[in-house]
Amino acid sequence: MRLLMACWRSAAARCTPVMCVKLVLGLWQDGFTWGAVGEDVGSSVLVWGAVSLVWAAVGYLTLARLARGAGVELSVRALDERQIHSLRTVGVRDGWQERVRGELTASDRAFLVAERGREEIRFRWRPGRVDRSVWGSLAFDAGSGTVQLDIRDGEGNSGVAGLRKGASFVAVCQIARVVAPAGVAGDGARKRGGGPAMAPAGDRGADHEWSPTG
Repeated sequence: MRLLMACWRSAAARCTPVMCVKLVLGLWQDGFTWGAVGEDVGSSVLVWGAVSLVWAAVGYLTLARLARGAGVELSVRALDERQIHSLRTVGVRDGWQERVRGELTASDRAFLVAERGREEIRFRWRPGRVDRSVWGSLAFDAGSGTVQLDIRDGEGNSGVAGLRKGASFVAVCQIARVVAPAGVAGDGARKRGGGPAMAPAGDRGADHEWSPTG
């Protein structure tokens, strides 16, 4: 329910300018009388509420479907610009890191892939059909057999259902599905330092402006 409300707030903000234009045009045509003002305001609020609620529901259901298909944990933070998830391997075997690398780089959505040693990959990822992308990194923990996935939006992606939010979470779900053939399962929901598995945007301070090639 909290995530649905977050989607509604985003949808309502997106609908507000359009509803304001509709209200002004209606008043311009009907005349600025108290009766016209009341009628136009009432109808605009009803339309604004209905459209934003339906839009929010579409966004929420899309997020839920993506999360379920990828085995990724869904929470109220799914709309955050930054997403950090810990993915786990199913039956750790030798060479699993190379298989994950291979699956990632083979995807048409991945580009500007750069390795920082053998333990981390940084890249750009296109979550939608346009060229806008998110920044991403995969860090391998060979000891525990986990993959730390860190995704950050920063190009004004259209987001889930056009809400301008949720692009990073969409990318997380897509990447989880892409690397699944390498033996990597969905979100392990591991907590980092007692915090949530999905860390808030900007919690690494000085690393805020990193790029995959820098």
